Amino acid sequence: MTWRRLALAAVLVVALAACSDDADEPTPTTTTTTTTTTVADDAALEARLVTVDDLPAGFAPDADVNDTVTAFCAGQDAAAGLQASGRAIVGYSRDPAGASVIHLVFRFEPGDAAAFVTAAEDLLTSCSDVPDATGLAFTYEPVSAQVAATLEGTDGSASRYGVSVGSGNLTVNIGVFQAGEEAHLIAVLGLDEPREALDELATQTFEAAVARSG
Repeated sequence: MTWRRLALAAVLVVALAACSDDADEPTPTTTTTTTTTTVADDAALEARLVTVDDLPAGFAPDADVNDTVTAFCAGQDAAAGLQASGRAIVGYSRDPAGASVIHLVFRFEPGDAAAFVTAAEDLLTSCSDVPDATGLAFTYEPVSAQVAATLEGTDGSASRYGVSVGSGNLTVNIGVFQAGEEAHLIAVLGLDEPREALDELATQTFEAAVARSG
């Protein structure tokens, strides 16, 4: 499995990257759903997404990110029962390989952005060491102080640093935060990436996302 496919498949904790370069893989889906509604892509929310200019040199957009599943483990969806009128998503991978970024933003109905953050916090606790729909599991712990500081001042947030169960070489910093009736979810993944380097990338990415949410 290539780095790109491994990294994006790993983000099923937050975003399902269904595209593949292999001809024998199933056809990707393109619809994002919560329990109660189908959520359309919203061009107006694209301005909220981090851009390649917000990231270090070497990152480029990755078109394999085309479907979101806000489930942190199998059958546990942070968006369950919530109503969203729009969403936007973007993904980036790095050359040389070893890191990738995914940023998702929803526009929720009143009250549901806060509920999404609360559900994410609960699931990041209960889903630690529990496999997702692909059988991949992460052990979650608090993010570093420098990463946590980037989310201070938002309307509410949840965050974790995760290490893949078994291999230990796949890691992720996850940040979820509320900005009014919008909720953002960012995943910064590393493969054989030192935690210090991943934390630096997460700090830069989370800061950019929070700044754009204003």
